Amino acid sequence: MLLLPLAKSNSLISSIPPETIPIIILIVSVVALTIIIERMLYFGRFKTLDPDSFKTVKELLREKKWDEARDILTKNSRGPVTEVLNVAIEHRRREHRYIEDELKTEAYRQIFLMEKYLTGLGTIATISPLLGVLGTVTGMIRSFAEGTGTKGAEVGISEALITTAMGLAIAIPAYIFYNYLVRKKEEKISEMENLSEQILPILLEK
Repeated sequence: MLLLPLAKSNSLISSIPPETIPIIILIVSVVALTIIIERMLYFGRFKTLDPDSFKTVKELLREKKWDEARDILTKNSRGPVTEVLNVAIEHRRREHRYIEDELKTEAYRQIFLMEKYLTGLGTIATISPLLGVLGTVTGMIRSFAEGTGTKGAEVGISEALITTAMGLAIAIPAYIFYNYLVRKKEEKISEMENLSEQILPILLEK
């Protein structure tokens, strides 16, 4: 039978050290923590442009005071919205054509920067409990292979319980932070679209 080798102490499962999957889960947790810290610092640097400052920027743009508008924008905000609007204003100041295309190009670049590493964090949130389940399965197989009451059986049961707990302990916070960071990204995209739509008609005026 195909399953018989798994019931022997010299099986493939028994040859794998019991700490293998916990180590893999620990490595995944370090990656997740690194991504979370980096993204939190990245989004934490953002500063939203307040309505009064934005109104001042629009008035300066209508008066074609490009440098003054950029100064107000840079002083009172920080983040993807600032970068997108600065690019659009700079191209208008230099009287370049295709201002709208340049604005969209910069917007796509900022969206890419905001989405950086988020796919990896979402993947970790998904696979961590699966790694825990894998550890549970291998631990139980090891336990049955070694026989009831043996030291190997105790190791197998411990492996099964520890890997399950570790997988969930990583997946839960990773999923929470993933959703939080995605929401922050969506908020900035909405802000970017809203302010761009208000600024663009002013910049396109002759």
